[in-house]
Amino acid sequence: MSESSTSNTVFEDMMLVLFGIFLVGQMFQRGPEILQERFGISFDGENQYLVAGVALSADTPLGTAVNAPNGAVFYSSPGEGDPSGTFAPGTSLTIVGGPETVNGERWWQVEDTATGEQGWVRESSLVREGVGGIGPATKVGAKAKILLDTTAWTEAGGAVKAALLKKGDVGELTIGPKKKNETRWWFFDKDGSSGDGWVPEAVLVLASDTGWEEGSKVRGNETVNLFAQAGGDEVTGLLSKGEKATVLGGPVEVGGGLWWLIKTQEGEQGWVEESALEDAGITSIFKKIVVGIMIIGGLATLILLGGIVYVAIRTNQIRAREAQRIRSAIPEKMEEVKNERWANIERQVASENPNDWRQGILEADIMLDEVVTRMGYYGDTLGEKLKQVARGDIEYLDALWEAHKVRNQIAHEGSDFILTQREAKRVVGLYGTAFKELRVI
Repeated sequence: MSESSTSNTVFEDMMLVLFGIFLVGQMFQRGPEILQERFGISFDGENQYLVAGVALSADTPLGTAVNAPNGAVFYSSPGEGDPSGTFAPGTSLTIVGGPETVNGERWWQVEDTATGEQGWVRESSLVREGVGGIGPATKVGAKAKILLDTTAWTEAGGAVKAALLKKGDVGELTIGPKKKNETRWWFFDKDGSSGDGWVPEAVLVLASDTGWEEGSKVRGNETVNLFAQAGGDEVTGLLSKGEKATVLGGPVEVGGGLWWLIKTQEGEQGWVEESALEDAGITSIFKKIVVGIMIIGGLATLILLGGIVYVAIRTNQIRAREAQRIRSAIPEKMEEVKNERWANIERQVASENPNDWRQGILEADIMLDEVVTRMGYYGDTLGEKLKQVARGDIEYLDALWEAHKVRNQIAHEGSDFILTQREAKRVVGLYGTAFKELRVI
């Protein structure tokens, strides 16, 4: 085998392996996203917000503290007339009226407690305050996630847009808090990205990988006390190891740890540190099943891919060895008697006698039969041998088939087959082209 052939085979094998690695990587990377897009299986909670309790509902009571994280235009009446003004990004507001539904959209009357300005705003512009568990106890350096798609600003209070943040983005609170528009602001440093900027506290939630929210089912992974407040105080109950409970609120950060408010099956209620809990909900079980299927599928894909790569490599090796065997079976030069044999065939087709033309074609076909046999192809007839020849072994295989068919007509029809000298020379030329490729002449 030539050095070039070896290099090509190695290159093909490397490309197969790289393609396999890319395929498996894409599967693990895109798997959760595809499940969410095609089947609605979400690994991040609600569609619009990261955790429950952020959105307003039709029964949200008056007096609820809300926030306009990206600012909001307000009107003198719901959905009608010219705008009365604009609340700046991150303005802390209080619901004083509503809701009213106009064209299928809910509107709320809110008041800026700092300025006394009132107006009607779209519900989609508002979020509840205090849902994310970030508050006076939160310290610089805490990990946080973004509750909803929002804008980060170059300074607290909003002036110039610094970046667009997506729901679920994780980062560190590196500066803050600062008070602006009656709202606490934090500088959010997004992990592994330049998406940094000031955001209102209302769009942040303490980073917990559990994804728990109000109503989530959990169980104790150890026996611990329940406390009247996060961080420990008066004991209000006991959560036994393996006992199930329901999340009522949280998380809240205390001393660098996250705490959740839960209610046990016995009706006892209190705060417990996240490290003492584990997921026990049906959603969690389903997610574990899905993840398990994905892992098993990934391993099966790796095994099958490994088999495909192995078969492809072995096939390339066998083909390379077979090609080398065929090439080695062809001598660098035919014996002088063979060269003279071909010269005699050429003299026959140059003759004025039509019988010589026929004889020349028959003799060339006999030469071809001997060459193909020497290459390792066997059969009762030359036609059977030619059917075994791969196109990569003889480039001019089609030409040989055409010449062999003319030979058959001569053999079967004899003198009844009309053959011109021009046609005889063309057919012998077809044999000659292949013989030159195979270094026979």
